[in-house]
Amino acid sequence: MRVPDLSTLRRVAVPLAFGGNSEQQHTYFAELHRVGLVTQLLGIVAYSMTWLMMPDPYHPNLLHAVLALLGMLVSLVARYRCTTLPVLTISGACAVLALTFGLRTMADAVNHASFWVLPVGVFMTLAIASIFNGGLSYLAVVAGVWWNVGHGLYPVNAGLPDQSWVALMIAVSVLFGLALNVSFSLLRLRNYHAKVELTRLAFQDSLTGLNNRRMFTQRALQMHGAAHGGILHFLMIDIDDFKIINDRHGHDAGDEVLVRTAAIIADKTQGHLCGRLGGEEFGIVYAGSREDTVAFAGALVEAVSQAFHATQFVSISVGVAELDRGKALDHSYRLADEALYLAKRQGKNRYVIAG
Repeated sequence: MRVPDLSTLRRVAVPLAFGGNSEQQHTYFAELHRVGLVTQLLGIVAYSMTWLMMPDPYHPNLLHAVLALLGMLVSLVARYRCTTLPVLTISGACAVLALTFGLRTMADAVNHASFWVLPVGVFMTLAIASIFNGGLSYLAVVAGVWWNVGHGLYPVNAGLPDQSWVALMIAVSVLFGLALNVSFSLLRLRNYHAKVELTRLAFQDSLTGLNNRRMFTQRALQMHGAAHGGILHFLMIDIDDFKIINDRHGHDAGDEVLVRTAAIIADKTQGHLCGRLGGEEFGIVYAGSREDTVAFAGALVEAVSQAFHATQFVSISVGVAELDRGKALDHSYRLADEALYLAKRQGKNRYVIAG
């Protein structure tokens, strides 16, 4: 049986206890916002019906009943308007405590309040398990629930055989509620990681780890369309004789060449956009003057040839074109591609600048 390492346990346990990091909380917000709104609306309806259905001889403390209702309504408005998960959690906690305070007020107006608030506390403990992300915040609210409904009433039947049943029901409901809360939080965490992985697969090249063509083009368009951006150059890069490498040494060796070349490109282009465009082609959007771009292209060609020199000769050809903001991005791509093939015809392992 494989035992998870500490880093894996920490990666799961911390979000389950504290609700996750800021990015995870942002992802959870939309789901918890909707679930919480529906739950709070149902709570207000249930409370109002309880109040209306109370028989005539029994009247709750009017001030307490109204304050509880106002607390629920204010919490509902706060939840509806909030935009962050911490505020969502606080508004939800206030709503739950206002509801339990109101229900305790109703129970105090009838006989045997200790009997009625027990099922109320159990129900609330289980019902709110899905609307709080993070076990600690859930347990804090549950503690408030049981204090609201139970203070001054328990223990009951002291000295009798059934005095422990109340404590047992409270403990069991809290444990079941915590299990539900952890289950919901774990589902959200798994969905979050699945979403992150799908996003990575959609925008990252699986072999090299660079931006894939979609992500590269999307970001290049953003840079190309920036009104106040500096001078940009597009570099089209192709590994020379890559088909021969695959045919002679196999596809595993070809993949190794792609990965090592990508690593060199990523290392040299820190701060600049780079990506794999497909096959053995890579692209770079370099922010800098013509002179800086020329120096960079020469250094990149040299770095690749030196990196593989000890085992086999691998080189790249590079075509460079300035990104013309007055024309479509495809125009600059075409110029760089033409410059690339000119570099190929001139002997490879070099760069050529368009124009």
